This record gives sequence, C-alpha cells and structure tokens, in this order.
Amino acid sequence: MSPTTLKTRLMTAAAAIAVTAPIATASTAFAAGFALKEQSVSGQGTAYAGVTAGGNGDASSMFYNPATMGLVTGIEAVQTATGVIVKSKVDSASATRARRLGGTAISGNASPGDIAQDALVPAGYFVYSISDDLKVGLSANGPWGLVTDYGDNWIGRYHGIRSDLRTYNFAPSVSYRINPMITLGGGVQIQYAKAKLSQASDFGASRLGRPGSLDVKSDMTGDDWGWGFTLGALIEPVKGTRVGLAYRSAVKHTLTGTISFTGLPAPLAGALPSQSINADLTTPDIASIGLYHEVNDRWAVMADVQWTNWSRFRELRVNVANPALNSVTEEHWKDTWYYALGTSYKVTDKLTLRGGIAFDKGSVDVEYRTPRIPEQNRYWLSVGAGYQVTDSLRVDAAYSHVFIPKTSVALTDDLTGPEAGRGNLNADYKSSIDLIGLQAKFTF
Repeated sequence: MSPTTLKTRLMTAAAAIAVTAPIATASTAFAAGFALKEQSVSGQGTAYAGVTAGGNGDASSMFYNPATMGLVTGIEAVQTATGVIVKSKVDSASATRARRLGGTAISGNASPGDIAQDALVPAGYFVYSISDDLKVGLSANGPWGLVTDYGDNWIGRYHGIRSDLRTYNFAPSVSYRINPMITLGGGVQIQYAKAKLSQASDFGASRLGRPGSLDVKSDMTGDDWGWGFTLGALIEPVKGTRVGLAYRSAVKHTLTGTISFTGLPAPLAGALPSQSINADLTTPDIASIGLYHEVNDRWAVMADVQWTNWSRFRELRVNVANPALNSVTEEHWKDTWYYALGTSYKVTDKLTLRGGIAFDKGSVDVEYRTPRIPEQNRYWLSVGAGYQVTDSLRVDAAYSHVFIPKTSVALTDDLTGPEAGRGNLNADYKSSIDLIGLQAKFTF
C-alpha cells in the first residue's frame, strides 16, 4: 500500500471516528443546569481554563471557540471519551398532601438512594487546513443532557419520577486568519434533542375524592431537530499571548411525541388514551472569554470566564392534545457564570502536565429547585497530562473531582397555581462528580 493511500485511509477513518463520536453512548451527566462541559480532555486538565483561547493545544477547543481552528497545522482529528461517575443520594425525604386535602403523609419510598446515572461522554473533531490562513472543520458533541431516576414508588412521584434529556450536536465550522494578530471563526449547529419524562398523578384526590387511593403514571416522549450558530475570535497581540472571544447561540426545539398512561382500572382505561404532545425546549446561549499566556518556553497560565443564559428556562410546559391534561412546572432559573484558572508545564518536549480550578454557579434558588434537576453550585479541581507518543499521535488524560454542597428541595403545595395537588416535598441531596477522561489526537 502506498504512503498516499495509507494517509487517505487514516484521514477517512479519523474523520469517521470524529463525526460519529456522540452516537456511541447517551450523554448523561450532572453539570450546571443540564450542560455538559466534558467536550475536551486536554481542556479538562485545566478545568477548561484557557480553552476559549486554544490553550489546550488541539482541535477540541473548536467546540468552545471556532476561531481556534486557526491554530491547527495541516490535518488533525481528535477523539475524546470521558467517564462521568455521578453520586446524588437522597435519604429520608418527606412528603405530605396539601393542608386542605388533610395534610396526610404521602406513602412510598422516602430514601430512593442514588438517583443519578454514570455515563460515558464522547466527542470528536476534524480540522482540515485549506491553506495556512483558511481552515474548515466538523465537530460532533452531546452538549446538553441529564438523567435522574427515583423509581415509581418514591414519595415525590407527583413532582417527577424520571427525567431524561439527550442531545446530539453536529457543527461544520470555518476559520480565517485575517492578519497575523486576528483570526475569526464561525459555524452552524445542527442539533437533535430527545426527551423522556415520567411522573404520577394522584387520581384518587383529583377525581375520586379519596387522596392516595389511585395513582396514574404518565410517560412522555418527544424529539426534534433544531439549529443555531457559533462565532469566535482569536487575538494574539504578542507571540505566546492569546485572547479568545466566543458566542454559542441558543437552539430552539419544539419537541413532539406522545403521552401514555398506566395505572387506571380496566373499566376506566379508555378515559385516558395515548395522545400527542408538544413541548418547547430552548438550550441557552453562551458567551465566553479566555486568556492564554506563556510565561516562558515551559510554563503557561490561562483563564476562562463563561456566561450562560439560563434565565431562558422559566417553565417546563407540556401541551397535550386534551388541554385538561397539560402539565406545567415553574423553573425560574437565573443566568450563571463559570470561572476557571489553570496552568500547564512542559516537563519535556513530549510530556506536559496540567492543573486547574473552577467555580460553576448554580442556576436556581431553593424555592424553585425541583427533583427533576436538583442542581447546585459546583467547585472543580482538575489535573491532567499529555504525551506525544509519535510525531502523529498525542494522548491526553485528565481527572477532575467536582465538589457539590448539600442541596435541598423544599416545595410547598397550597392547591393554587399550575403545580396544585402535587404535595409538599422536602428532600436533601448529597452529591459529587468524578470525571476520568482519555483523548487521542492524530495529525497528518
């Protein structure tokens, strides 16, 4: 086989790996809100400090800023995989009916244990240099996702049982260096979203006048394709110092699907047939700024600040063909900020060590926190290393521990508003996240 043929096949295989990466497994993890930051293992080593300025040194930074493709020489493919080990344990929760319904305890499991699910989060990137100034690329990611599952019999089942959101994002992108100091980039987001939600309703209270005598479970599924865009700039005022600016647009989805019901006695089953539903979902837009500075030929420092427009998420509304069955949950999330500081050190020409810390602000106050997404502030501590195995292969690994303070859900039911009849719920969560990442970079 000729060298040219071998190179062509390697390029084709690398590109195929990159663009099929997020199909390998569902993207499910706890992050601020339902964002998944785990899109670059080399970036993870510095807690994602500097990724907006390309401080991680490979094509995976294009997810955060498409202008960083301008740093790529030749042809590059990057494949990442991050194991997400999530703990979110609930013990000794309490739930009662509204006072006007007697204030009695809601029966069921008060200690569902760990309600999160571990996951493998992959991502892939491919960049081709048309010239020294013009680059084109394609990334494949799962940028948003969440799974929580309490079991059908938990005492908070009227607020939610299982929540499952998965997204698959494909972004063809381009960058162009307009002068030695400034590179601009942009891309199109093509995004598929799929959601599954389940919860129970106290049919005994709402229809039979006997609270707790009959529960009906609803299962909702829906999906949709949406699109958005990314923009970025990379500024290098002096060699070894870079500033990155980036914006990732919101993506609007109208999820369509079906709702089905279980638990009704046979004579009543026909009263609630399966029917169509729709729900609006808008993933938030993100703006970020990153800094990378080489102190000397071995040591570099970096930082990133990211703003996420979570205030778009005001409510979770599911519209059913029978409007009497519509479901609304008030969310009232707030915009958040992510701050990261990191450093890297070249021990040798082949080995680079990294470290970083970060603060990830929570998006919801306790009065609106729900068991579907019981999120809270997060504190990151990360370490990583990269090793140049051959001229064309570099391997990176990273480990992060995310500290999460004790989290509480405290919901009150006074039989008014869209959530009337779901009951009072109090639950405490002990949570933490461990991330173990591995990445390979191929250059041609």
